[in-house]
Amino acid sequence: MPRNSLKDYQEDRFERGVYDRRNALNDLTGKEWLFSTKTIIPKEYFSRFPPLSSDHDFPPLPIDLSQELIETFTKPNGTILDPFAGLCSTLLAGYYLNQDSDSSNRETIGFDKEILNLEEFRKIAQKLKIKNLGNISYKPFSELTHLANNSVSFILSDLSKKSISDKQQEEPRFNTVIKEWVHDKTDTLKLSMLKLVNNGYMVLSFPFYNRNYGGKSKNNLEWNFALMKLITTQLNSLGAVLKAERFWFEPSNSKEEITLITPQRRFLVFRKESYHENNSPSQFLSNQIKYPLGPTSILHRSFPPSFEHKLRGQHGGMKPPELTEYLIRRYSPNKSDLIFDPFVGVGGSLLGATLAHRKAVGIDINTQWQEVYYEVCRRMQVPEQTYVVGDSTQVLNDLLEDESIGMIMTDVPYWAMDKLRKTRGRFSKAGEESKDKLHSSLKQFDQGAILTIQEWHELLEKTFSACYKKLAKGHVLAVFIGNMYRTLTEQQAGRSIKVGKFLLLSSSLAEILVSLGYRYREEIIWYAPDKALHIFGYPYSYIPSVVHQSILVFEK
Repeated sequence: MPRNSLKDYQEDRFERGVYDRRNALNDLTGKEWLFSTKTIIPKEYFSRFPPLSSDHDFPPLPIDLSQELIETFTKPNGTILDPFAGLCSTLLAGYYLNQDSDSSNRETIGFDKEILNLEEFRKIAQKLKIKNLGNISYKPFSELTHLANNSVSFILSDLSKKSISDKQQEEPRFNTVIKEWVHDKTDTLKLSMLKLVNNGYMVLSFPFYNRNYGGKSKNNLEWNFALMKLITTQLNSLGAVLKAERFWFEPSNSKEEITLITPQRRFLVFRKESYHENNSPSQFLSNQIKYPLGPTSILHRSFPPSFEHKLRGQHGGMKPPELTEYLIRRYSPNKSDLIFDPFVGVGGSLLGATLAHRKAVGIDINTQWQEVYYEVCRRMQVPEQTYVVGDSTQVLNDLLEDESIGMIMTDVPYWAMDKLRKTRGRFSKAGEESKDKLHSSLKQFDQGAILTIQEWHELLEKTFSACYKKLAKGHVLAVFIGNMYRTLTEQQAGRSIKVGKFLLLSSSLAEILVSLGYRYREEIIWYAPDKALHIFGYPYSYIPSVVHQSILVFEK
């Protein structure tokens, strides 16, 4: 990240990348955008915090990480607001940025409802030998109303879940507590958004709390995944548009081939594109809603090309057979289990089943992919599993008996994938010219294009409803799903405008499956570090480079 003024570092611009004059958000070059827009932050941060004098459920957000977020979303003279200041990571990040760079004169303002946190901040400042905070201030929450509207460049806050994690609740009551928490936080964020400039950004950080709660329920009531949709829906009603979802985790030193790691934070990145004073209550805050509650893990692993990777690569959504083998062994311990895939594609799940010594059945509507799968089996000299060409919703009933499936392993089709255009490597090397735009390899899906999001919903609901009665009770459905960033045309105030949105397809899928009777179990975020970046707007606008996929696990 830059530590000097723009003029000072233009001389070494070919070391740091190319700075674009259209960049009105920050002082970063194109090369530095690569880190700032990746949806995964695999990094260990040294803690600058001294030992804390009081008990806290979660360690504070690292100051260095807060600095990087501030540098991404503000110019050196920006104003930063933290409405849930807590242990003041945001404030200390603003202080150190001003100390480390002659060009930085950022003002950082924190508010908190807990007076004890204010006292803790004073003690921390003393231990860090900070005598003059300069443009940094920490105030009682009541003073937030005195802050001028449209005066804040950026909002950054780490939202503690202490109000929920302290309560040992059974699931019905737990849902009510979540609703109360979301209402409380939304009220504060509504007031904070008044202070944010139009088109300004807000980054909210949410800790993970993976543990089982007391009571009769055996579910793990970690609610980070459910919160993603709840908070987004509430803030959308206020005029804040979700731009990205990001994860921070510290890579494991484990020598195991595949390791699941508990992440430290989930970040939601919003942009204030309008403001609505009177938002209506959200349907997602109903007491009758069953929220998808369960833990989240990171699977940090690349898989070398295998099983005729180039041949299978004709299908843009193929999955590594070694990864599907791992998931099958993890969730299907019985070798007698039948593995089923209703959207089998080029057969990554069938090959994984073969590696795991399981029998498998796959269905796909496209004959081309069946031919590719058979050719891969021939070249690799592995036995063929059962591959049926057809529509799963039409052929499944006659193909398999009720409760005969031991595990469902699939990757769902996406909507409008063939419309996607992307560039790779823009300014990834110093001084490199932009490359021509390329059509996505997923254009192959055009033969069976799903034209609308509603059609996508209907297809998944119909397919997984048919699968439900075929899955044995107590057995697992594991499904790959990737969230997307899309520019959509919407009608606002009687005119058509284009809005860039990060679409929470994983949450939409979870809602469908829970409504069909599947019980949400857990979320696995798969991050392959060698995944190529899909670079759209660099180096002058914030558009996420989505480098992860979700694997959602459900149980019947």
